[in-house]
Amino acid sequence: MTDLAQLLATPGESLDGIAISGDEARAQLGVELYPLPVQTLRGLWVAIYLRISDDKAEDLKGVRRQAVDTIRHVLHRGAAGVVIYEENDTSAFRKKRIPLTDGEGNRYFVWRVIRPRWQAMLSSLRSGEQKAAAVHDIDRLARDPRDLEDAIELAEFVGRRFEGVTGSLDLNSDNGRAMARVMVAMANKASADTSRRTKRKHRELAEEGVPVGSQRPFGWKADKLTLEPAEASEIRTAVMKIRGGVKPTGIMADWQDRGILTPHGNTWRWSPFMSMLRNPRLCGFRSRQVREVKETGAVHDRWEIVKRADGTEVVGKWEKIIDREEWEDLVAKIGKASTPAGSYDEGGRRKYLLTGLVRCGRCPGHPNMSGGRTTVKGDQGYWRYKCESRLDGGCGGNTRHMGKVDELITKLVFQHHDRLMAAAGQTPQDPDPVDTARLAEIDELLADLYSGWKAKKVPSSDYFTMRQDLAREREELVAANAATERSAISRTVAEDVRHRWDSAPVAEKSAFLSRYLRAVIIMPIEPVWSERSRKMVRPWAFNRDLIEPVWL
Repeated sequence: MTDLAQLLATPGESLDGIAISGDEARAQLGVELYPLPVQTLRGLWVAIYLRISDDKAEDLKGVRRQAVDTIRHVLHRGAAGVVIYEENDTSAFRKKRIPLTDGEGNRYFVWRVIRPRWQAMLSSLRSGEQKAAAVHDIDRLARDPRDLEDAIELAEFVGRRFEGVTGSLDLNSDNGRAMARVMVAMANKASADTSRRTKRKHRELAEEGVPVGSQRPFGWKADKLTLEPAEASEIRTAVMKIRGGVKPTGIMADWQDRGILTPHGNTWRWSPFMSMLRNPRLCGFRSRQVREVKETGAVHDRWEIVKRADGTEVVGKWEKIIDREEWEDLVAKIGKASTPAGSYDEGGRRKYLLTGLVRCGRCPGHPNMSGGRTTVKGDQGYWRYKCESRLDGGCGGNTRHMGKVDELITKLVFQHHDRLMAAAGQTPQDPDPVDTARLAEIDELLADLYSGWKAKKVPSSDYFTMRQDLAREREELVAANAATERSAISRTVAEDVRHRWDSAPVAEKSAFLSRYLRAVIIMPIEPVWSERSRKMVRPWAFNRDLIEPVWL
């Protein structure tokens, strides 16, 4: 038996889904029935909807206060039973983009307020499981006119009753519905005003370089200013490896294997992982996320550095993890915009060493070969590289033992790598170093130019023209510097993977091989005449001459 009194008195206990008869609830809470003329819910099972927009403490106190008043309200008025629908920390104003499909199969996007428990309550009211609904106040019911119309439809055409504890809700009369529409429109306007003021406040904080948000970012302590050494080290290593050729999915898979979690304590998923890498916060700049909506309705989110009205970039008040040039080169490698949403639970974990490199030597154009398992008699098998079937555009007849190909190619690449290192005396020459003195000079000129403009010693027309020219020159120098650093980093990562080959993740091994190989062509095994069987057969012995590495 549900002890409603105990639940209402227990802090932090969710009430969602609780169902209890009216007589039992009245006995537990000591609630008496009102006189018969005001028992407006007599004999009806009532859905009680509880909602609060923001519960940072996650203690459910807001919805609990609503529950106490609303439950007593419906019990006084003769409810035959109550069912509770609770949505804590849920906005009735903010909209999310969802895809829909029209009658002709065309996909389009709409923006809707998402409240699952609200929709569940409406479904129960439509089916007749509950015949009435009660809320504390009309703004708990809806702040979006579309949601209100769903409730009005049930009241006007299905005969469901809606009541509010404060007396502000009446959907059972023409005047009450008209007033509800006005009140929801005003509540919607109030939410929009709050949103506008909040955005303005955040813009002000952004221009001051102040970090915001309730959750600490990965790499920093709870104050959002001081580095968390272990996490910052992981980010630096990840950035170096990606700049050296390792795929981000490989880094993400490695983090999952080693139990490196998000600040929320969850395993990393694709979108937050890539967003963390793209965020200019890593190099010490205040950032904001910008949403771009294409003509098709597709949405792309990207990070950008916050700039003041005069065009100067805002430096954050926290410790940086990497340098600006490192971050810019990282973003150049992984792209600025987010990829389409996906689960990526396994972080794109690569299974086969030469995926993307092995090509079929029989087919025109040398299409990629995929990995798979071949079963032979005795229920034993081996992994192989195989060309796709004819239906998929391949020949379907070229296959090779994966372990033997991997072993051969690894040995050849090691020999190639070691020869290059020996020829360079273990100290390969980098490209000519970038003029770092000029970079420092440009930064100093930009700072002096800004000071002169603020002091009104430099006209605005001259300031913006000179600033644009200096910024362009700086970008060119930074790009050249990134190319030089990328070469050195790639060599460093390669040396590291070379010496810990047995323990390195597959993604890092593949990046090492891709540093030297353009492709690996697997030539077909041609049949030969067998005197023993008196027919043409394919030799079983592995022929290394049929494996052709294509070097970069």
